[in-house]
Amino acid sequence: MTNNPPPKFTVNIDEVVQALRTSQFNFTETGTAFIKGECPSCGKNELYISKEKPWQMKCNRLNKCGYEEATRNVFPEVFADFSRKYPATEEEPNRTADAFLGIDRAFDLSRIRGWYEQQAYQIPRTNQHCNTVRFYFDKERTRYWERLIDKTKKDGQKANFGGQKKQDGTLYKGDAWTPPEQELKEGDKCFLVEGVFHSIALHHHDKKSAACFSCNNFPKNFIEQHKGKGIIWILALDGDKAGMDYSRKHARKLRVMGEKYEVYQLPEKQDWDDLHRAGKINSTFLKGCEYRGKLMMAETVEECAYIKYCKFTSRKFVINFRNRLFSVKIDIGQIVEDLEGDPIETDDGFKIFLSNCDVIEICNRDPQCLYREVDEILGEQFYVFKIHSPKGEPEVVSFEGTNIASADAFHKALLNKTGGGIFNGSPADMRVLTGRWLRDALPIVRSIPYIGYDKESETYVFPSAAYHNGREILLNENKFFDFGKTFIRPGLKSVSICSDGKFDPRWLPDFMKAFHWQGVALLAFWLGSLFVQQIRQDHKSFPFFEFTGDPGAGKSTLLEFLWKLVGREGYEGFDVMKATVAGRRRAFNQVSNLPVVIIESDRDSGVSDGKQRQFNFDECKPFYNGRGTGTLGVARRNNDVDESLFQASLIISQNAEVDGSEALLQRVVHCHADKSHHGAGTRDIARFFERLSSEDVSGFLKEALKNEKKILATFFEAFDRIEQDFSSKLKNERIAKNHAQVAACGHALKVLFPNIEDRSTQRLQDYLLSRALLREERLAADHPLVEQFWETFRYLNSETKASIDYTLNHSAEPDQYAINLNHFKQRCRENGQEVPDMKELKKLLIHSKKHELIEKNRSVRSKLFDKVVKCWVFKK
Repeated sequence: MTNNPPPKFTVNIDEVVQALRTSQFNFTETGTAFIKGECPSCGKNELYISKEKPWQMKCNRLNKCGYEEATRNVFPEVFADFSRKYPATEEEPNRTADAFLGIDRAFDLSRIRGWYEQQAYQIPRTNQHCNTVRFYFDKERTRYWERLIDKTKKDGQKANFGGQKKQDGTLYKGDAWTPPEQELKEGDKCFLVEGVFHSIALHHHDKKSAACFSCNNFPKNFIEQHKGKGIIWILALDGDKAGMDYSRKHARKLRVMGEKYEVYQLPEKQDWDDLHRAGKINSTFLKGCEYRGKLMMAETVEECAYIKYCKFTSRKFVINFRNRLFSVKIDIGQIVEDLEGDPIETDDGFKIFLSNCDVIEICNRDPQCLYREVDEILGEQFYVFKIHSPKGEPEVVSFEGTNIASADAFHKALLNKTGGGIFNGSPADMRVLTGRWLRDALPIVRSIPYIGYDKESETYVFPSAAYHNGREILLNENKFFDFGKTFIRPGLKSVSICSDGKFDPRWLPDFMKAFHWQGVALLAFWLGSLFVQQIRQDHKSFPFFEFTGDPGAGKSTLLEFLWKLVGREGYEGFDVMKATVAGRRRAFNQVSNLPVVIIESDRDSGVSDGKQRQFNFDECKPFYNGRGTGTLGVARRNNDVDESLFQASLIISQNAEVDGSEALLQRVVHCHADKSHHGAGTRDIARFFERLSSEDVSGFLKEALKNEKKILATFFEAFDRIEQDFSSKLKNERIAKNHAQVAACGHALKVLFPNIEDRSTQRLQDYLLSRALLREERLAADHPLVEQFWETFRYLNSETKASIDYTLNHSAEPDQYAINLNHFKQRCRENGQEVPDMKELKKLLIHSKKHELIEKNRSVRSKLFDKVVKCWVFKK
């Protein structure tokens, strides 16, 4: 080891500690630790993490829960942006690399100082550079491997090889990187691993190692340099299929070279530097890797059984060998007698074992129980298995509990649900298997019946990706999202939301030209919709957005484009008039933290069979506060019902304005698209947005969700200021709040569109204030169609007319008007007055302000005709 002092750089844990203080775990802070935090897995207040080494948080309920998670996964924003936080200086040229290795990789810099240097990598076909930490793997320092810091290549790769190639045209074929101060002596053990960081991790645990750079590079040159020293080469590649395949290939090459070797198999999806960060590398863990490696390298099923027997000494067990199951029975008494006190782990011991064991194939597949899927509403559960085959891809199959209750039932289930699986094991073999599958508490995977935000786990769940605390998580090979101890599967297949596309914020100025402030207001509302439940949790409500428009104003183009921003192609909204009551309910429940868009709902289908009827927007009032969308009976033998909460935002897009109760209209922010801003080139710009596909723009969703905390912080800060301003200019507090929320969403657009000028957000704010003032005026007056009705009624009902035939009031009461609408329509035609849309008028007259409705369709003795007629009765 070097005697040089450690670098001036020290790992700054203050940011991690501060993040823990303000985290969602609600820790109790002591002098040395954070304790009694709320565990995200079991929900108990048992989460713990050290202040001195705040890298791994754990649940103290080790047996019942066992949750643990690295803080770098929980707070990715803290463990990032090293180039900005720790820029290199003249005195500390490696400062960024030091920070990356110390904080992100948790390496002790005093142990590796001088092994690396900070360099820069030029991003191809650009003038941009990013910092790297570089390791040379030859004494002349002509060839190197480097890790990019804060950036990745276009193909997602984080590493880069460079330098002068060797005579064979390669950079590292047959070579390896080793810690510079490492020396292999006679009889040493040396781990052969894939990556430089893997080797450094083992160095921290006093293990000698060499990095091969990839699983398929056999370091023949390096091994030949140490040939004849009796080195035991430990093949310790990654635990994936490629690592296992090349471990076998490299073992054969070592045998040919006459070298000693062992094989260690890592747990799947773990590597040495991850294990180092988690503090898991110890003698017990290494013995487990050695045991798994022996099983992996077994040439025959009998050898596999022998290895297992040497570890567990059991009379009967079931083993998997090359994706088949075998039942093993062992005569332990005879083995003990034949050994005569000698150890079994010898060549003679192996022969004695073989002569005293019976091995029978019982299944031509290897079924592995993955998790338990639970439907909490229907009270059903399934056991989900991955069925591995000796040839071909594995199958993921769901079994009911009765399918694994007996050997015969399991045999039938395999035949019915797989491509040729059979089970010939005995009831005793089946008991061994079910005991193995159900020995530990199986992970429970929740299948959520909607797309979007899952409030329980604070995670956005989409068909191919999920987002948790700004971190993107991809669907795993078993078709669910793994958040450590939380597992979720997207259960809705009919809605496609995708975030895999690009995002270029430079289209916003053209967007403003094409769709003006009405479009920007809707874009702002759309962004707020992605966080509607977080906003409702604080504000208790979120407004509805009504978007009407003149023909040709671009209403449909705008809505289709906004859906493309979240990866939904060729969609505008759904028509409530074409849906049954049950269909509407499902449509309102399909998405969470996304908009539900109702289109053209002002039409009356004329159907009144009980399944489909005229839609009343007053039914949506509970959605404003995120309340229930309606009740649904549950198929159980009790009185349980399911009432799903409205987890989305609501957009109403139609040609005619929505009308309803005053309580409904107060909840609506209304914008009307027209063509007054259209000018030269506007049509071409609109067509540009029509041509864009979701692949071109759906990265908007990913950027928004990665910046969740920043967007919400910007929104809440802007809202407090804007609401105070709006409240001073408006009388109705609810209208002020609703329009201020949308204006605050406009300010939050700055997070994704940093080039928005302050004057633009201010003009949007002014526009929304003008809409709020118009909404107040609208609430103070009748709907224009109702106003027109009363004006026409007063003209036709004039008592000064020469003939009583002109009067329309059938009531004899001095303080009432009784109006028969068919009579009103007839008098309009006779007197050249415009006849209103009677179906629409009937909906609106209910809310008449000028003359309050007493009762509709009351039987009234007419003073005009001296007979009973059906009338709408109003106060004079």
